[in-house]
Amino acid sequence: MRRGLPLLLLLLMPGAYAQIQSMADGIRAGRAAFEAGEPQRARALFSAALAQPDGNRDDAFAAAIGLGRANLWLGDYPAASRAFGLAREQATDIAGREAADSGLAQALNAQDYPRKAFALVAPFARGQAGPTLELMRAMQSLGWQDKSPAYLEAPPPTGHAGTQYRLLQDDMRYALAPRMEGSFGFSHDSEDLDTWRVDAAWRSAPRVEGQQALGWGVAAGTVRVDDRQRQRRLDDAALLGQLRIADDHYIDLRLGLGRSSGWQYLQGAMHWTMRASDSFSLSVGAERAPLLTDAAIERRLVGNTSSLAASLRPATAWYVLPTYYRQTFSDGNRRDGGMLRVLLSPRDIPDTAAAIGAELSTRLFHSSQPGRGVYFNPARYRATTAGLVGVYGFSPRWKLRATADIGRQTIDGTNAGIYGWKASLEGRLPYNGRLQFQLGRSSAASDSSGGAGYWNNNLVLSVSYPL
Repeated sequence: MRRGLPLLLLLLMPGAYAQIQSMADGIRAGRAAFEAGEPQRARALFSAALAQPDGNRDDAFAAAIGLGRANLWLGDYPAASRAFGLAREQATDIAGREAADSGLAQALNAQDYPRKAFALVAPFARGQAGPTLELMRAMQSLGWQDKSPAYLEAPPPTGHAGTQYRLLQDDMRYALAPRMEGSFGFSHDSEDLDTWRVDAAWRSAPRVEGQQALGWGVAAGTVRVDDRQRQRRLDDAALLGQLRIADDHYIDLRLGLGRSSGWQYLQGAMHWTMRASDSFSLSVGAERAPLLTDAAIERRLVGNTSSLAASLRPATAWYVLPTYYRQTFSDGNRRDGGMLRVLLSPRDIPDTAAAIGAELSTRLFHSSQPGRGVYFNPARYRATTAGLVGVYGFSPRWKLRATADIGRQTIDGTNAGIYGWKASLEGRLPYNGRLQFQLGRSSAASDSSGGAGYWNNNLVLSVSYPL
């Protein structure tokens, strides 16, 4: 039975063609290929070693561990998961099983299965750099940074893993500290409407009590809307809150007041998300905000949006994200709509620091009281786009993400082509600060403007520092 599994694994492994005399020979040759920087050859040798009939369980374990590490190096994470799973079966002691679990956790994190990775290494990670690295990766993905203090003092490993370890330590300390945030945004569209926004916020360190982690803060912002005929300014202030209950429920709050000349209004947002597993989550949201056009501000129009969304994962690389929403406006109009996004998660391009994925999305709505000329408000709207997603790591500290799509929109029966692109640069500043810069352009209709020939350019710059 032990030989049947390696033979099956051999058939599943690309490039498993090496000729060797025994399992021990294959293991030695595979390790030599590793040291020579030849992961493809190492993978073939370890695969061939597993197919040999002469080894014992210790040899099978060593070959499976080597095969898993070769696949990690090559970015073949599903194959790495299978190899480390086989190593777990062949392990003859606790140390071997923990080594296999650490490798499997790394492969699972790389495939965005942080809950499974966390469960594997949490029982033994404390005091061990490798398992702690995977544990912190899982914590960061899950928003469980408040669980990290007991693991932050483990000595870092050497090499690339050591760099990743120290960066994750910084991420944990950043999330656990109070911090200041500031942002600037600007947009300009084909209707000659300029919108400027400046925001500042202070957030507390999270406070953990039992199974709850609570953070709060305050924020203030100002918006200027300029259509070349008139400028209008809106100011707002809000209380912020973040609450995690147990490991599954996340609540985000932003509740406050806005003011423009003599007009005062309530505004804010509330979102609840339940993350039931690595493959399913459900969220409910409610938002209230003024419409940012001159005519809408003149008429003191506010929009209320409620939404129900889910994240489904039918396969490792695929995500299906359906959303239903309803908008009610203070002029009596009601809008019912929905969105469906299908994502192919970016996959690594071999021998580069880049990854590429894809996205297909569709959005539609219908309005109960169309027209009126105050904001973009057709009776029926539908848009479908398809595009590419690219990620490039300049270094462990800086990453560029870009999307580009094309498609078609239908406004009350009139069809037109649309396009869009967006690029964002994220990185680290001295003293553990964070920076994000985003630049984009779209010809698809927004909530406030749209139509034939419409386009919008926008940029956002945000900076934050722990205190």
